[in-house]
Amino acid sequence: MRTFQKLLCGGLGTGAGYLAWHKFQQHQEVESYRGLAHGKTFLILGAGFGGTGVAQELARLLPDALNGDIVLIDSRNYLLFTPMLTEAAGGELDMRSITSSVRGLPQRIRFVQGEVKSIDLATKTVTVAAGSDGIRLSDQTFQADHLVIALGSVSNFHHESSVAAHSLQMKSLADAGAVCRRVLACLESAANEPDERKRKEYLTFVVGGAGYTGVETMAAINDLARDSVKQHPTLRADEIRTILVDPVDRLLPELTPDLASYAERKLKERHVEIMLKTPVTGAGDGYVELHGNQRLPARTLIWTAGVEPNPLIKELDCPKGKHGGVETDPCCRVTKFEGVWALGDCAEVPKPDGKGAYAPTAQNAIREGALIGRNIARSLRGLQPEPFHYTPIGELALVGKRAGVARVYNRNFSGLLAWAMWRAVYLAKMPGAAQRIRILGDWTLDWIFGREPVPVSRSQD
Repeated sequence: MRTFQKLLCGGLGTGAGYLAWHKFQQHQEVESYRGLAHGKTFLILGAGFGGTGVAQELARLLPDALNGDIVLIDSRNYLLFTPMLTEAAGGELDMRSITSSVRGLPQRIRFVQGEVKSIDLATKTVTVAAGSDGIRLSDQTFQADHLVIALGSVSNFHHESSVAAHSLQMKSLADAGAVCRRVLACLESAANEPDERKRKEYLTFVVGGAGYTGVETMAAINDLARDSVKQHPTLRADEIRTILVDPVDRLLPELTPDLASYAERKLKERHVEIMLKTPVTGAGDGYVELHGNQRLPARTLIWTAGVEPNPLIKELDCPKGKHGGVETDPCCRVTKFEGVWALGDCAEVPKPDGKGAYAPTAQNAIREGALIGRNIARSLRGLQPEPFHYTPIGELALVGKRAGVARVYNRNFSGLLAWAMWRAVYLAKMPGAAQRIRILGDWTLDWIFGREPVPVSRSQD
């Protein structure tokens, strides 16, 4: 017993010592930047995972107001936790639970709400249409000493204009709200529709894209539709068709074939139809057109088949990568432009092995943001920037109620355990204790009473 107590005390003492030493090192690091960057402006475009990561790291390293001005610009005044967007679309989470106010960031960061209109890389000058929600202010111009481009991405419709015009997306809070409302509205319409052909249109839901977002979106709306149909006595569950379509030859190409097979099996068990090697070639009012002139009667097409950089990126006079993103060096510096940095979905940061660029994922963007913050601070002291290097610990995806797939530390998990891991990991990553408590509350209510989604008429974008 005494030996155990000694070991315990020794371990606690070692841990406390390590924490104290780590805090001391952080303090010394911050002190080394004190007094630097007086009068300089650090301008960050985009308040997603990457942009806020840059701003927070700069605020940590340069906490004094005399260390320059940290300005964060975005058209939205809230931070959206996108990994849980599909759960909000499926009615398991309240829309507000996956957002947090941008005002919760350190006060050292000056936030400006507005839409970026133009960017001059040579002079690091940015024009912003300030204001929101119908309130327009005069355009503002910002000139930066260090400019960070983190403008994210938009849906890639692969030049199919009819698909763009007749589909819903899964990129924003408004998109998730629109998907939830559409599913519920289609059930309501079908319940009162005597025409069999129109009922089929209302009760057929198509998702284009078999990657993470597509699979999770399909799992969410399939559960939502089949749970909600029980509240309509005039409808039968077997009338609902949920169809996942993609030109690839298997689901979730980012995961191993056995996990993809498990995901496919689980979706099929839940009555999802999977059509692979089948491109969507068009869409219209009441139909989705597939390769080979095949038409599906459907009022709902949700498009998740890829992203492309924010349209502003095309206008920038700088080298672009294979997928249209801003080309950077390994340290996230924009090629040929001193003091300009780029990251996330709108950038192509090369991997150390030279085999392509890092994927546009939240995991990469968060760490790229922290690195750029440190590299900017290092440049103030005349130090060389550090290259970005990160190997994800794993990937997770939901495939339906209490079922998921995961690959963590090169080990595969599936079923209830993977589902629990997904929830635990993303709950831990959700910024803000209040939001985590709200999410736990939503999950608990869903578990006890089942989902009761309310088709709110308008969601904040």
